Formats: sequence, C-alpha cells, structure tokens
Amino acid sequence: MRDALFMGRMTASATHELQNILATIRESSGLMEDLLAMSSEGFAHAERFKKGLTVLAEQVERGMILTEQLNYCAHAPEGCSAGADVNESVRALVGLWRRNAARRKTTLVLAPGRTGLRTGLRAVEVMDAVAAALEAAIETLPMGTQLMVSVEEQGGLGVVRLDSPGYEALRCAPAWAELAALAKTLGIGLSGGPGGQGVVLALPKPVA
Repeated sequence: MRDALFMGRMTASATHELQNILATIRESSGLMEDLLAMSSEGFAHAERFKKGLTVLAEQVERGMILTEQLNYCAHAPEGCSAGADVNESVRALVGLWRRNAARRKTTLVLAPGRTGLRTGLRAVEVMDAVAAALEAAIETLPMGTQLMVSVEEQGGLGVVRLDSPGYEALRCAPAWAELAALAKTLGIGLSGGPGGQGVVLALPKPVA
C-alpha cells in the first residue's frame, strides 16, 4: 500500500507537469494560427501549415485527456471517507484501457453512466476489478467487435455492467478465475447481465 501511494504521488506530480507542457504547446500553436491567418496570403505552404497545426491541436487535446485520466489513476490508491465515485473510476479506466482493446481490434465504449454512485472500495480497487472483467471479456470476443461498459444502480448498489460476451462464455475464460478471486476478496458480487448477456459487478456500499 505504501509503495502504491508513493508511486501515485510521483505520477500525479508528473502528470501535472505534463499538462503544463501541453498547455504551453496549445497556447503556442494558437498563436501560430493567429499569425498565419494574418499573413498567409502569398505563403506557398499555408494549407500544409494549417493542416499541421490542426493535427497538433488534436494531439494536444488527446494528451490532455490521457494525462487527466492518468492523474486520476495516480490518486486511485488513496482512501476517501465518502467512498470512490464509481462512474469516475470506470471512466478513467476505460480511457486508459482503450489501447489494450485496440490491440485486439475491439472497440471499447463507455455508455453514459449513473453519476453520484459511490462504493466502499477505493478507486484503484474498482478499476482493478473492472479491468479484470475486461480482460476476461476480451479473451472471448472475436476481433473487430464492440464491448460496452456502463455504470448503473441496482437495489441501492452501484454496479458496473459489461454487455458482452455471454455470461457462461465469460465464466470459461482463462482470466475468470482471477476476476472471481478478486471479487471475493473485495466483496463484489458477480452475476450475469440481462438475458445471460455479459456480467454485472455489484460493488459494496460505502461504509456509513
């Protein structure tokens, strides 16, 4: 735990610095756009320059989003008396996990979630459990498919649902044993989704 908290603090500090760097690049590229707009007439490479600035702006925005998600991950081992925000934990995880899914040509989609739900788990524990479920799912899905993740409320509990593949197929996945063991340790309930499709992770309530 102490190691995780230390690495989290170091990572959080680094992500703040990275965001400052990206903000400087964004500001500089905006200035170049303004200068180009003022003096592009007669500049033979104006269109190529504009295209390059557009790509730069897109990549800076992508970097800002990734560093924000990584910053959340860095703070995830910390405890919170109110409990972890389920939707925020899952949102950060999905953002960081998309690269893993892309390697299997799987599209990972986060549905608009139920906000304000909290759990007695720390954010890192929520992220760990959902990542284990994603790992099991990715092993059973054919390449080129879509995997939907959503945060809902059921019976007063915050739940995370994966819509595919089928629950029985998930239970046969090599990674299922790890997910089941982790869920038992953390007090997370595992069950099939509607119609036996996917899996539902029922997270424990915040400690009163």
